Amino acid sequence: MEVSSLQQMVDSTLQLEDSIQRKLRQLLRLSPHCCIYKVPEDLRTMNEAAYRPLVVSIGPFHCKDERLHHMEQQKFRYLASFRNRALDASLRYYIVLIKENEELICEQYAEKIELSSDEFTEMVLLDIAFIFEVFLRNYFTRLVESYDQIFHRPGLLVEVRRDMQLIENQLPFNILEFLYNSAFEHIRESSWPSFLEISCKFFGLPKSTMQGIKHFVDLLRTSLIPLSSRPMPEEEQKLQSRVTVTDLHWAGVKFVAGRDGSLLDIEFTEGTLKIPPLNLDDVTESFFRNLMVFEQCHYYFDPYIIDYIALLHFLINTPEDVEILVQKGIIKNWLTCNEEVSSLFNSMFRVKKFPGHSCNSTLYEKLNEYYYTGCRRHWAMFKHRYFRHPWAVVSLISATVLLLLTIIQAISGVLSNVQSSSDSH
Repeated sequence: MEVSSLQQMVDSTLQLEDSIQRKLRQLLRLSPHCCIYKVPEDLRTMNEAAYRPLVVSIGPFHCKDERLHHMEQQKFRYLASFRNRALDASLRYYIVLIKENEELICEQYAEKIELSSDEFTEMVLLDIAFIFEVFLRNYFTRLVESYDQIFHRPGLLVEVRRDMQLIENQLPFNILEFLYNSAFEHIRESSWPSFLEISCKFFGLPKSTMQGIKHFVDLLRTSLIPLSSRPMPEEEQKLQSRVTVTDLHWAGVKFVAGRDGSLLDIEFTEGTLKIPPLNLDDVTESFFRNLMVFEQCHYYFDPYIIDYIALLHFLINTPEDVEILVQKGIIKNWLTCNEEVSSLFNSMFRVKKFPGHSCNSTLYEKLNEYYYTGCRRHWAMFKHRYFRHPWAVVSLISATVLLLLTIIQAISGVLSNVQSSSDSH
């Protein structure tokens, strides 16, 4: 081999080595603190709008979305209000706190953050001030100024709350809590609420002493899981239930609205199925889809929300199923029609990665056993066929009367013939 060719090979090898070394240095370091994810592409394609913020970006994933830049001015206004309210009015104080915790914050994102250190710090400062002011004004209505652009437009406040429930639109709860305590340490011992308190109030949750909250999506998920939640089975179980609300209704099952609280506290005892009330509106689909994505990314073996949606998916197949639940006060439907509700639950459960661990496996078994035991199933099918509509009932009665008249006529004919034979003898 010629010297020049050998030198070219050496140079090429060194360049390739440098390139790989550079990529290794830029590699995102995996952290046990990671808890904020981007929506997997196969899930995003099912309903992209459900994961996209409408009016405000929180965190680094959507901060450069030009559709949301109109809210930046409001963030600066809230930053000014926050400075006047906080312990230290110096921006430098909060910039230093954020920079000191920058690595800890970044570790909690599953994707590389494409921002410089200064850009990242400014983004966090603005978003934190925005969150603090929105939550405090929601908690203390006296803090709302007459010219507030959010609280004097209720529709906009609803959209802000909806955007803060998106898995891609989060800041770590621990940094929010840390900066909140640092900012309001001077009045924390009075009647001033904790950050958890104002967070729960903003999202309409009862007061709580929850600990270890990762972000707002985690807060919402945790609030839905009852303390007495059924444990997930260790082995995968095939979900075989396709017994619908209508099937169970005709089989004699009583549907009762359970107590308000945990949506997951569902019970079936002695032929009565208790399901906590569920409000359905324009935000419901986005709310549940983001909770489900978080579970698939972070709580894969504890999918309580996915389990809940799976149960409703199996129970609700038609608008008739929805109507029964509406009449029983279990579903409060603010959507356009019952058909939209049935389509909603059928589309939401089209998850491509379901672990197969179900805390409702015993419930499925009980419902199937109740429906298929004895003659309940056949009686349900009979009632469903002949008592579903008034005209069907009329037809059944008419057929029954006709059959009875035919039988009576036949018996009369037989008796008449017997009587004639008797007389002839």
